[in-house]
Amino acid sequence: MVEFKTISYEAVTVGEEFMSDDFLIKPEDVETFAYAVDDHHPWYFKESPFGGTIAHPVLLGNQALLMRHSRYIVPAGLHAKMQFEFVEPLRVGMRVRSHGKVIDKYERRGRHYMVTQFETREEDTGTVLTRGQFTQMIFPESGVHLETTNRQGAAGR
Repeated sequence: MVEFKTISYEAVTVGEEFMSDDFLIKPEDVETFAYAVDDHHPWYFKESPFGGTIAHPVLLGNQALLMRHSRYIVPAGLHAKMQFEFVEPLRVGMRVRSHGKVIDKYERRGRHYMVTQFETREEDTGTVLTRGQFTQMIFPESGVHLETTNRQGAAGR
């Protein structure tokens, strides 16, 4: 059984690994995403140069971010930086899973950050579809950074 702790700078360790739930890409996922981002490129609904239809490359962007939720309660955070490399097209019918690892954590100007590197692969073949990394600010347990508290106190005087 997995124990869920609230994510914190102290709890996260460099080298810690995460794995997402598997995700089956369904036709309605492609359609819903196209509508949500207002991108109705014909390749998502008709033939593409890749042979058949493909899904929007960032359809699974949140899957990598959600990996942390397999181990932690993540009440809030701020994405400071994200980078993706789209290696192979996503297709309807693929079952995919993201694997990641915390490669760094650091403090800058009184704020805590964690850096996670990830790959999203097709479950059946192991083919890498997307890889990248993201840097997330980890909010303190109070939800407010010390300098923000100090500013609010000064403003109320």
